Amino acid sequence: MLAVFIAHERRLTGRGSEPVFDPALLRIRALTVGLGASVLFFGGIGAFFLTLSVYLQNGTGRTAWETGLVILPYALGSITTSGLGVALAAKAGRALLITGSLTIGASQLVLRAIVGDGGDPGYWYLALALLLGGLGLGLAAPVLVNVVLAGVPARNAGAAGGVLSTVNQIGGAVGVAVLGTVFFTAATGSATGTPGPSDHGHALGTVLAVSAVLYVVAALVMLALPRTAAGHGDR
Repeated sequence: MLAVFIAHERRLTGRGSEPVFDPALLRIRALTVGLGASVLFFGGIGAFFLTLSVYLQNGTGRTAWETGLVILPYALGSITTSGLGVALAAKAGRALLITGSLTIGASQLVLRAIVGDGGDPGYWYLALALLLGGLGLGLAAPVLVNVVLAGVPARNAGAAGGVLSTVNQIGGAVGVAVLGTVFFTAATGSATGTPGPSDHGHALGTVLAVSAVLYVVAALVMLALPRTAAGHGDR
């Protein structure tokens, strides 16, 4: 469908019409790199919260309220660093993205070590791992689009920003579909009946391992992005 869409937009451009998306934007290196980084970065977030919530409720028997309290430190961590990330974007936009991605990946490996044995971790073990992930998210997510747009000509900034926002949503949807399938396959594949805590812990551990790799790859891709956010300093 994506290939058909791009071919259609190219035909419109060739006829002198106004396409929804100008394929010529894909020749801008910062944008193509940014699209790849966005898919990887946001592809893991939605799937992470989906699988974590299922694990906490179905695997450890927590209520929806208790699950929310466990996840709360992630939000608090994000709030803590988001303002810092925006303030530092003028000098270290790309470095913030890389640091944030690697921090999220590290938090997921820590969480994997906590849940991998199939037991029911205590609140504070989970909370500390999630706080670390939230700190990473706050550093990277608020400035990702602006860092990408720093390498896009001003006349194309509006269209490029729209494409990036759309790709962020697509990445999230694809992540939920793929990693959600991995989780539920792993949770039920070894179970003879209803999956138990160990099955859910193993499944979440599998998702966390895959997701951590995605964030490391995202960090490597981000090395090719502009150094600072749009409108700030050298590119």
